[in-house]
Formats: sequence, structure tokens, C-alpha cells
Amino acid sequence: MARFFFNLHDGVDLPDNVGSEHSDMAGVRGEAVAFLTERVRGNLLDKKDHAAWLLSVTDESKNTVLTLTFSAALQVTSEGLGA
Repeated sequence: MARFFFNLHDGVDLPDNVGSEHSDMAGVRGEAVAFLTERVRGNLLDKKDHAAWLLSVTDESKNTVLTLTFSAALQVTSEGLGA
């Protein structure tokens, strides 16, 4: 198994200094998608209306093996349930 590092940039660099082991690129891809999905969910539920992320996955030799970018925007069109 090889170790991969999931380095996030969302306005600031958040390097992954621990990484995780995966036996193939399907596992790396799955973790990358799950990681960003949780990040998007958390930010939008915390009432942040716009966010953008860049996730760069590197191998043990610091080679980039996968890059995932994502942005999300939320627009509230009504302030109340009865409106």
C-alpha cells in the first residue's frame, strides 16, 4: 500500500502531514470525493453562502496524483417558512 496526502486550499493552505494508505487510485479518488463532500456540507450548513476548494493529492514522493476543485454557492430566497 502507498501513502497519499490530501492537501486542502480554501483561502489558506491546509497540508496533510499524516496521509492515508491506499492500494489503488480508486481508493484515493473515493477519499478525495468524500473529504470534499463533507467540507462542502459543513460550510454550507454553517451559513457560509459561498466557498471554493482545491484538493491536491500527492504521493510519498510529493508528486501530485489527483487534483479536485469545487465551488458552491447557496442563495436563500425566503427568510421564513411561512413567507
